[in-house]
Amino acid sequence: MIRSAAARAIHARTLAKAALPTYSLSTSKPLMRLASGTRFAVTYTKLLDKVLGINVHEKTQVVLDDSASKRRIPKQPKTHGIPACRVAFHSFQLHRMDFFVKWCCRAAFFMGMPCSGVISLPRKIRRWTVLKSPFVHKSKQEVFERRTYKRVVYIYDTNPEVVQKWLDYIGKNAVAGVGMKYWLNEYEPLDIGARIKRALKTGDTQDVDPLTLKQARHVKSFTVEGRKYGRGRYRGLPMFRQQELEKMAMYVADQLRANPQANIEELTKVALKVNGTPKRPSKHVHHMTSKKERARQARRAEKAKQREAKKPSPE
Repeated sequence: MIRSAAARAIHARTLAKAALPTYSLSTSKPLMRLASGTRFAVTYTKLLDKVLGINVHEKTQVVLDDSASKRRIPKQPKTHGIPACRVAFHSFQLHRMDFFVKWCCRAAFFMGMPCSGVISLPRKIRRWTVLKSPFVHKSKQEVFERRTYKRVVYIYDTNPEVVQKWLDYIGKNAVAGVGMKYWLNEYEPLDIGARIKRALKTGDTQDVDPLTLKQARHVKSFTVEGRKYGRGRYRGLPMFRQQELEKMAMYVADQLRANPQANIEELTKVALKVNGTPKRPSKHVHHMTSKKERARQARRAEKAKQREAKKPSPE
């Protein structure tokens, strides 16, 4: 293609504007690198001065656009500052984790959730020293290390259902090599205990979540079974009042303060003898024992009677 001198001058001027002169041109190295990656060489710098009308020896300062790298993550303002969720991230690759955590914060912003932003935690470094060769080559060792980077994000003033949708979304689009763990905060009304108690009696789930009611029933059955087991298992042990227990505890504490090297078991035995007045177990406790336990106690009583009968009389 044949071009005129004016067209060649305009083309050279546009190339010079798009160029990134990392160093000034000289006769020894007349080379410029363009932004597109192409290169072109010139024979004489004076010819460029005449064609372009600029001094190519002058060092031009290149100003890069850092607005994208310095751009802050947008945040929704807090209304009350009540924490709703805490998400912890950990990874061995810092660049992947930072990209994913910033993406999660942007997703929280567009879903209308106030976010704390990226909070950096101290990194954890673990090292292992391994022998390169056995026997006399003890000095030939290799050291391996593993660096774990951690980040935390807090979510405030958000409905638990919205938080759960956000967690499902970031979990579905998780980046490989980044671990994630979260803690949800749930708040209940002040009269939740009375509501659960009323729901256990009536079976109405209007004021109580069905899952909460199911858990309450499980805890109630577990508590009843535990009481039965405790009464049957430990019914022969002495029972003390709260004042007596406090008195014995103060006695043991005073003795240990006077002699720190004393044996706490011996001091407890002395406190039981001196200050302890055990209360008799109630008479109706044996009704709560199981059939196997009552049969075992009956066999023990029979064996005790047989041993007493076999003993020779003192006369």
